[in-house]
Amino acid sequence: MTVKILVLSDRPPQGLKSADAYETRLAGLRLGLEANGAQTDLLSLRTLRVRGPHLLFWLNAREIARRARGYDAIHAAGAGAAVAAAAAKLFNRHLAIFDVHGDELMETRLEYQARPSLRGLYRVIQSAILTALARRLADCLLMVSGPFYERYRARGVPLDRMIIVRNGVDAAQFTPAPPRDDGLLRFVYAGSFQAWQAMDVLLEAMAQNVSDRMRFHLIGFGPRDQALKATFAARLGERVTLEDRVPASELPHKLAAADVLLIPRTRHPAMQGGLPSKFAEYLAMGRPLIVTDVDETATFVHDYRCGLVCSPTVEGFAAALRQAAAWTADERRVMGENARRLAETVFDWRVIAGAYLKALQEKH
Repeated sequence: MTVKILVLSDRPPQGLKSADAYETRLAGLRLGLEANGAQTDLLSLRTLRVRGPHLLFWLNAREIARRARGYDAIHAAGAGAAVAAAAAKLFNRHLAIFDVHGDELMETRLEYQARPSLRGLYRVIQSAILTALARRLADCLLMVSGPFYERYRARGVPLDRMIIVRNGVDAAQFTPAPPRDDGLLRFVYAGSFQAWQAMDVLLEAMAQNVSDRMRFHLIGFGPRDQALKATFAARLGERVTLEDRVPASELPHKLAAADVLLIPRTRHPAMQGGLPSKFAEYLAMGRPLIVTDVDETATFVHDYRCGLVCSPTVEGFAAALRQAAAWTADERRVMGENARRLAETVFDWRVIAGAYLKALQEKH
């Protein structure tokens, strides 16, 4: 019997060209679920009568229930969507699945601390209310990592209500290229520039590594990041290439130019349970990584010998850059092959979604 899952998103239906990490996750999960025989469809809350704020998404419960008729489950992206999916059970029989993805409350707190405002304070309060309700009302919660699974277990969520569903990658869309040995080492970061991405640490670490061999490439600056972009340009000059956000379809080509890929993050509680979506994409490129020792990425990089793990400090990251610059092309090749193998066997969306589907069927 075919399992039918309706994906309920709190994002506008704008497609992957300008997609954020959450939308990319949903698209990847749908690809993987359908590859494993499930049927999926997407419903954006932004197309319904009550389009916001998130606290009021539940007012769409009757319409969501109507759209969910014939579906076995609603996969709700975000706490507001999960509360709405649970409310819709008053009018329809389906499982309400809360895709937790990250610690929404801690992330909004961190953003508020970085840029205090009344809107930011409201978002913190909204996240606190919705996260608590979603955790209580959802039939099943999806954890993005093992540490997040343990965190929610400590908060009293029964183990039989949780499934680990990590961020993945469509490995077929990322084609590794042989490592170059032309005398230059290109270190690439591609992603967002929120407070928890430790860009201050990355900048200082790069500035301490003045070498004719080392080049840096940062991708993903948005309108709010232009001051930071100017700071990188002023400090690093011709040794750095800076790009604004690019469509998802262009990312594999951009990453292919890298010799080493970077994930700097702060040791903040919001990050310790996370698993950044860029990690699986980096792995699929068949390149060694440098990651900070703050989340589950460090465990994977260490266990699969596909790069370096360092402390989330200027000294730690600067030392890791110097160590990576001393690798031979053959050492980079071996670590890159290990990374690609990890992407194919653990982080491909087809593998992740297959395990998710199996666990969902076993639990319910």
